[in-house]
Amino acid sequence: MQAACEECGFFYLIEHGIPKKQITQAIESTRRFFALPQSIKERYDHAAQGIYPTIARGYSRLNGEILHPEAGPDAKEVFDLGIDSEGDRPFAGITRLPDDALAPGFARSLLALQATVLSRVVPQLGTALAELIGMEQGWFRSHFSPPTLEQRVIRYPARSGTCAKHTDGGFFTLLLQEELPTRSLQVWLGGRWLPVPSLPDSLVVNLGDMLQVLSDDRFKSTPHQVAHSGLSDRISLPFFIYPDIDAHLTSQQGRKKFSVAEMMLRNYESVEAGNGAGRARELQ
Repeated sequence: MQAACEECGFFYLIEHGIPKKQITQAIESTRRFFALPQSIKERYDHAAQGIYPTIARGYSRLNGEILHPEAGPDAKEVFDLGIDSEGDRPFAGITRLPDDALAPGFARSLLALQATVLSRVVPQLGTALAELIGMEQGWFRSHFSPPTLEQRVIRYPARSGTCAKHTDGGFFTLLLQEELPTRSLQVWLGGRWLPVPSLPDSLVVNLGDMLQVLSDDRFKSTPHQVAHSGLSDRISLPFFIYPDIDAHLTSQQGRKKFSVAEMMLRNYESVEAGNGAGRARELQ
């Protein structure tokens, strides 16, 4: 695992504890939601959520997001959720979701999947990564109780779906995806783009920018992109895991310090302004 983090910046996770049926139900209900008329989906767009920053929750239409300024709008459709909470802090609030009559199973399956990921995967994997970079015992629990979560559901259209090259801003990302024959996801490794197949019963783990900072650049956040040419739509279910929004963190060797809220807001503001996500502009 340490070699994968230092040399690749991503790895597969098996025996993760998420029931396959739960993933399948989330994918199927997501597909039904995206098949709804555009006017209905837009009832749940960013402006309807009342959460700061605006783009943190809700629906984003096809070509509604730019993750690399040179690539232009991504050919993808998105709905964002988080951990529902009260308060006026950034990224806090209640996600406005369509009810079961309008989008059968959508809210129910996504929230059930969220609960499973947060209880069965995030604590164990996060603790292991913290130990690998040399943090003291209990560090992950103290700074991720609760974590800040961006849970996305994404539809990439058949033959033309794209997500431009970028890095993820958080500690790590868990990617649940359909087991399709097309290798749509690509990672930058060894000076070239390599396809990442959808292996059965596995998750892809991408390391994020915050983990790179906290490891004093020993671990690298993973540059990646999506170019979907398959004959059917591709549904992707990533979970972006960040520390507690109020945390102020110091890297393992004490060389770097940052506020989680400030780093997250800078990244979201960059995406909203069309300037790219993560270290996007470093990726030529």
